[in-house]
Amino acid sequence: MSVQRRYQQSLNRNQTMLLPPSVEEYVSQQNTVRAIDAYVGTLNLQSLGFTNTTAITEVGQPAYNPVALLKLYLYGYLQRTRSSRQLERETCRNLEVIWLIEGLRPSYKTIANFRKDNSKALKAVNRDFLLLCKELDLFGGEEVAVDGSFFKADASKSGIYTEDSLNKSLVALDKKIERYQKAVEQQDKADDESGKESLIEDDQLEEKIKRLQSKQKEKKALQQGLKDSGQKQISTVDSDARLLKKRGQTIAGYNVQIVIDSKHKLIVAEEVTQDGNDSALLAPMLEKAQEVLDSKNLMGLADTGYHNGKQLKACEDQEIIVYVAVPKQASVAEKQGRFALKDFHYNAEEDCYLCPQRNKLLPRKKPQLKEDKKLLIYRSQANVCNSCPLRTQCLSAKASTRKIERWEHQSVVEQNQRRMKENPQTIRQRGALVEHPFGTLKHRAGMHHFLMRGLEKCAGEFSLMVLGYNFTRVINTLGVDLFRDYCALRQENRGGIVQYT
Repeated sequence: MSVQRRYQQSLNRNQTMLLPPSVEEYVSQQNTVRAIDAYVGTLNLQSLGFTNTTAITEVGQPAYNPVALLKLYLYGYLQRTRSSRQLERETCRNLEVIWLIEGLRPSYKTIANFRKDNSKALKAVNRDFLLLCKELDLFGGEEVAVDGSFFKADASKSGIYTEDSLNKSLVALDKKIERYQKAVEQQDKADDESGKESLIEDDQLEEKIKRLQSKQKEKKALQQGLKDSGQKQISTVDSDARLLKKRGQTIAGYNVQIVIDSKHKLIVAEEVTQDGNDSALLAPMLEKAQEVLDSKNLMGLADTGYHNGKQLKACEDQEIIVYVAVPKQASVAEKQGRFALKDFHYNAEEDCYLCPQRNKLLPRKKPQLKEDKKLLIYRSQANVCNSCPLRTQCLSAKASTRKIERWEHQSVVEQNQRRMKENPQTIRQRGALVEHPFGTLKHRAGMHHFLMRGLEKCAGEFSLMVLGYNFTRVINTLGVDLFRDYCALRQENRGGIVQYT
C-alpha cells in the first residue's frame, strides 16, 4: 500500500473569504513604507519648492497631492523601480503602495512629470534627510572619502559631436555629394548622346543629393552651435551629456561624484558633473561635505584621479587634511634612463635643490607662468655639470645644465606625498568606503544610467538615488520603530506638514 505525500494546504481560489476590514491591517508595523510615510510627514513641500503646493482655487480636475507622489518615488527608488509606467502598475496591485499613497492611482504621465518638474525640490529633500541624519548623530564627521563614476545618459554616443568629428563628417559628406553630382552629370551626358531620358535613375540621384545636403546643413548648424557655446562637445539628444572616456571605454553620460562618511557609509555630498575626469573636483566635493558635517578636523581620502596641486592647495586653505594617492608616472628623463625629479632633494632652508652628487641647483630671479601656475626655475652650474662623473645619467646629450621647475606651492604636494608614504593603508580605507555605495547603486539597484535628460534634471534624479541609498542604510541601522518615533518628534517640533486637498 503506497502512502501519499502530504503538502502544505493551499488556498481554494473559489472559496468565499472574509478579508481584513481595512488596508491598514495588510501592512505590518515594521514595514519600510511606514518609515517613508513618517519621514515625508515631517516635510513642508511648499517651502521645499514642489509644484502644486500653493493654496489656490483652479477649475478642472484637481492635481494629485505631491506628498503622495514623493512617497511613491521614494518607495520606487528603495525597491529598484524607477520607471513611471512600472510605478503606475504598482499603484493598482501593490498593497504596500496602495497603503502608502492611500489608494491614489496617478497615470504614468503624472508620475513622470512630478520627477521632471521638481528637480531642485528633490535635491532639497535629499539635503533635509542629511540634516535628519546629522540630528541623529549618524555622521562621524572626521573621515570621508570622495570618488566618481560615469553614469550613462539617456543619449547615444552617435548623437554627441566634437569639433574634430564634425569636421570629418562634413568632409565625408562633401565627397559623397561631389560623387553623386558627377554621377548626375555623367547621366545627363549619356541621355543627351542617346537621345533618351532615364528619369528613374536621375530622380534617385537627385533625391540622394538632397538628403546629403540636408545632413550637411544639420552638421554645419551643429558646428556653429558648438562654436557659439564655447564648449568642446555638443549633443543632439541630451544637450548636457558628454562623451566620457575611462580605461579605453567611452560612454555618453555624466561624471557623478559622491563623498562618503566613514561612520555608517552614508553619502554626505553628491554632484552630477560634465567633467571628463576628477582632477578638478576634490576641493569642491570636500567643501560640500565639510559644510554638511560642520567639521573642524575633516580628513579626506581620494585616489590618483584627484591628484592635482591646485586642489591640494585649496583643501589646505579650507583646513581639510587630504590623503590623495600619488600617481605612478615616469618622467621623460626617467624613461630615458636618467635621474628624475625624485632623485633631487629640495632644501627649504637654503631654497635650492641638491642633485645626487650633492651639488646645488640655485633659483633664478624670474619665475615663469605656466598653465596659471607660478613656477620657480632652478638650474645647475655648467662647469660643475661638465666635470660631474654622473653627467650622462643626469643630462641629455645636448644639455649643459639641469633645469627643475618648482610650483610656488609645491610644499603642499610634498606634504601629501609624505602622508601617503607614512600611511599606505589609507588607499584600502578609501576603497572600503566608496566602492560600496557605487556598487550598491549600480549593480544591486541597477541605477547605472539616468532616465532624465539635462544636467539639472539628472542631478535631481541622482538626489533620489542618494536619498534611497541613505534611507535604506538609516533604516537598517536604527530600525523602523526608532526612526518613526524620531520623525514623530521632529514633526511635532516643526508643526507638521501642510496638507493640500
